[in-house]
Amino acid sequence: MAVEARNPLLSSQKSSDSGLQVALHPLVLLTISDYITRHTLRNQKGPVVGALLGQQNGREITIEHAFECLLIEKDGETLLHKVWFEERLQRSEL
Repeated sequence: MAVEARNPLLSSQKSSDSGLQVALHPLVLLTISDYITRHTLRNQKGPVVGALLGQQNGREITIEHAFECLLIEKDGETLLHKVWFEERLQRSEL
């Protein structure tokens, strides 16, 4: 019998087990989907990286905004462009 490999990036915990409530704004889902679609159709290589912004109130988390991130290549590594990210984050503050 084959054992199914688990993706370490996905949580297998049920929300009822953790007591967490997560609300994902529909526009965030559309933004993520659009970014992945464009990345795929343009045959772009490398990781798909973005930021999710929201709020936490106790055990309730709301994710309200999303945007793609600028990456740079440095010494053979792919890194987040720190200055760009900080400026973009300031423009997105609620």
